[in-house]
Amino acid sequence: MPSAIDYRLVSGLGLALACQQALADDPWADVSTYFQQGTLSGLTRNFYFNRDFRNGGANRRPGTVNGYRAEWAQGLTLDYISAFTPGIVGIGFDAHLYAGLKLDSGRGKTGTNLLHVNNDGEVADEYSVGGGALKLKYSETVLKYGSMELRTSPVFLTDGGSGRLLPQTVTAWQLTSRDLQPLTFDAAHITAGKAPSENRNDSTLRSLYGATETDTVDYLSLNYEQGAVKGYLSTQRAEDLWRQDYLGFRYLPSLVEGLTPTLSFSLYRTVDIGAAHGGPIDNLTWSFAPGVKFGAHSIMLAYQKVQGDTPFDYMAFRDGQTTVAQLANNVQLSDFNAPNDRSWQVRYDYDFTARGVPGLRCMIRYMQGQGGKGSNIVPESSYYSLGFQDGGRHWERNIEMQYVVQSGPAKNLSLRARYGVHRGNSAEPRGDMDEIRLITEFPFKLL
Repeated sequence: MPSAIDYRLVSGLGLALACQQALADDPWADVSTYFQQGTLSGLTRNFYFNRDFRNGGANRRPGTVNGYRAEWAQGLTLDYISAFTPGIVGIGFDAHLYAGLKLDSGRGKTGTNLLHVNNDGEVADEYSVGGGALKLKYSETVLKYGSMELRTSPVFLTDGGSGRLLPQTVTAWQLTSRDLQPLTFDAAHITAGKAPSENRNDSTLRSLYGATETDTVDYLSLNYEQGAVKGYLSTQRAEDLWRQDYLGFRYLPSLVEGLTPTLSFSLYRTVDIGAAHGGPIDNLTWSFAPGVKFGAHSIMLAYQKVQGDTPFDYMAFRDGQTTVAQLANNVQLSDFNAPNDRSWQVRYDYDFTARGVPGLRCMIRYMQGQGGKGSNIVPESSYYSLGFQDGGRHWERNIEMQYVVQSGPAKNLSLRARYGVHRGNSAEPRGDMDEIRLITEFPFKLL
């Protein structure tokens, strides 16, 4: 299987080996011990994706096209996380290897972003990509550089693969510090990315809906976690595109045994900066989601509001797959993020452990949005052509069943089925869609 292993992986391995040899009387014995102190884990993921644009109408999200799309693929991820060398400043490295295999595609069914598409437009039978990052540690502060996932800041969260076959990664500098617990400091300078379906690590970052490229993205985050309270204060700057600030919190107090209320709030403020290559942007988007868990049941209500004549937008990759936003109504098929869109959600979860079937869960939710209208979008805006000038109304319904094997040789094997339906009026540019995702995952640990 061809692979594109990032040079940082090789250099990281070499540096770690050299440091260990310099510190040890028996270099090779200590190198072996060093590797054994790390962790090597993996995940196999089988993914079937079927999306039907029911009316053949326009779906304006970049990276998708109209019609019927269905693909089936097998993925494998391997992740190695090293220990740190002894001393005041510890040295280590992380490395990963991802591979995808086509099981079914072609015949006009491509376009799900599960599989890599070659330059000639043909879907690759197989593809792989690897990378690595060097890391230094002083006390509880870690500096990393290389190819990595970013999973700690609400203004730039890479998808670990749950949305597609393989994870997203970025090329970045990252600095995290836990020296001031319960506060965590997190900062990154991002220069490139890798979408789930790509076999290279040098993809240019861009806005999802505006499709405007940016050379670098920087963020700073302060995260607070103490008992039932989690709080976040973050800012992101995409060069010559936007500044996006975030404030959020989550509260999960345990009042009495078997009864746990939840309360989540997220607010994003986005404005254009620098040369403003995406045109003028002035957007305030927030969501509020109270809920309660009692016994095997969980109920959540959510309200989300977009204020401004441009949609709420995300950082994305070459194939159109987006980073993750912490908004309540950012769901399977729609984000409910049109200009001036207001939406609500009701969600119900049930844990079948109460019925004697541990590991089986189900979820059903319904969202409805209206008022999406950007009649004041100026022609020089990158969002002008997306069709948000007229008021739109739309709704979405999602059903999900998941079972995780609890014991035996197949312990932790996960089987998941997701079904989504989206419908909108003629002013809603996303179009009508039906979607089925069948996902099987099996995590394993080698070291």
